[in-house]
Amino acid sequence: MSEDTSQASLEAPADSPSPPKPNPLREIVQPFIDLVRAPRALWGINVSYFLEGLCYFGMLQYLAMHFTGLVFQGVEQPDVYSHHMVMVLTAGITITMFFMGWVADRRGVRFALLASLALLLAGRFVVTAAPTLFGLKPQGLWSPLHLVTMGGILLVVVGYGMYQPAAYAGVRKFTTAKTSAMAYAMLYALMNLGGFLPTFGFLLRDKEYLDLGITGVFGVYTALTAVGLVLTAVILTRKTEQQASADAEREKAPKAEPAAGAETKAEVVLDPSRSVPLHLWGLLVAAVAMVGYLLPEVPRYWFLGATALAAALLLFALPKSWRESARVWLANHPLADGKFFFFIFALIPVQTLFTYNWLIIPQYVERAYTGWISQKFEVASNFNPLLIFILVPVVAALTQRRKVYNMMIVGTFVMAAPAFFLALGTNVYTLFAYLVFMTIGEAMWQPRFLQYAAEIAPEGRTGEYMGVAQFPWFLTKMLVPLYSGLFLTRYCADKDTIAKGIGAMEPERMWLYFGIIAMGSTVMLIAARRWVGKDFRTKAEG
Repeated sequence: MSEDTSQASLEAPADSPSPPKPNPLREIVQPFIDLVRAPRALWGINVSYFLEGLCYFGMLQYLAMHFTGLVFQGVEQPDVYSHHMVMVLTAGITITMFFMGWVADRRGVRFALLASLALLLAGRFVVTAAPTLFGLKPQGLWSPLHLVTMGGILLVVVGYGMYQPAAYAGVRKFTTAKTSAMAYAMLYALMNLGGFLPTFGFLLRDKEYLDLGITGVFGVYTALTAVGLVLTAVILTRKTEQQASADAEREKAPKAEPAAGAETKAEVVLDPSRSVPLHLWGLLVAAVAMVGYLLPEVPRYWFLGATALAAALLLFALPKSWRESARVWLANHPLADGKFFFFIFALIPVQTLFTYNWLIIPQYVERAYTGWISQKFEVASNFNPLLIFILVPVVAALTQRRKVYNMMIVGTFVMAAPAFFLALGTNVYTLFAYLVFMTIGEAMWQPRFLQYAAEIAPEGRTGEYMGVAQFPWFLTKMLVPLYSGLFLTRYCADKDTIAKGIGAMEPERMWLYFGIIAMGSTVMLIAARRWVGKDFRTKAEG
């Protein structure tokens, strides 16, 4: 899955003894053994995290279909608008995390988890109940059904933006250096397991089984959100939270008190040879403005005018001291490091394949295939998290001694190349090959991504670089929906759209273009190998 929080072990220096080779089977099973032994406070987080992974990814796989087939029924090119609405959810969650992470720090983990789950419950209830409230007849863009559904999605955005930082803050607060790795591994395992279970969503949706339809499935996930809220409140009581926090602090105490005068602050110095010229920041602002310009829902000239006004204020209207502070901040920002800037943005093309799992695959499989695979499209949509759960420890064991940058090149190639399988033909065999080999490639490079981001960072700025490294993932969630709906309409349209003469059924061409886009990451990494990797160092080498 794209939200991979695992991190491969750092490479050891050449003259050090080889580390013991991991046992892949043990690393797969160990999180569940640790889960049984986990203290009650972590159970409060883990049970909720598992259910939330199930509900989030379960609803996400149907959301574009929900907008296309119901909310925007009768609208010309509904796929385009439906994918923009999914963008509001996925990109909104990513950006909201930057603003809502403080809640757990100031109000406590329990409060943040319960408040976020309450918002998630309210938002999902609104999304589920809206069709019943306004009827199932065609509504259209900016109809009451659309606006109320978007209101529910915004509640989910705020809730999830608060939820995930709170979950990780809880793990950090309730564990020690000896137990934190185990706790984070549990979250990773449970996230992937929860993301896999929506595979069986057809048992709820399909006419052959419970015949609840997509709206009915949303109702089931809403009910499970309520279950998660109650279980979290019961398991993670105030007393449990306080006791777990006190126990962890007591174990950390001997190492938490530095010697007098020992605390120092790392000096931030940027190598001028690696600095991005300030005019490139202007290009980045222009790119963001172009995104807004391309959105059909946004009055285009209003957006461009607002962008120009903001730039003018920044350059001319602000006090000189403020402009100087901004210049210094930009010059020392991680994105001002030219190599780091290039590295993380070069991965955007291959990261587009992540977003296809919920934006493209469900509708593509339902429309382009026949028989059971079309009727039970959830199987293909949710195959990736199960494979990732199995393959990450296996690939880590087989490649732990390989150079990180080389693994990035090979991994992005192995992940991007299978898109061409689907360009060769539309059948179960090419689909299965795509899902398997794409996931193998993901398992090869994704865990190494954060490792490389940490190692390229100057001394004392690792955390800052790690945070900024997530920014391209936000941009990917913004960019892909701008064209994914259009591609579906043009090359993999539904029957109504084809009947109107707007679209066609040529999915092979669509995947050919997707493969070319994704392969751009490998090409850029190879082209910049000497520049980006020439002064690469590992932490062990200091």
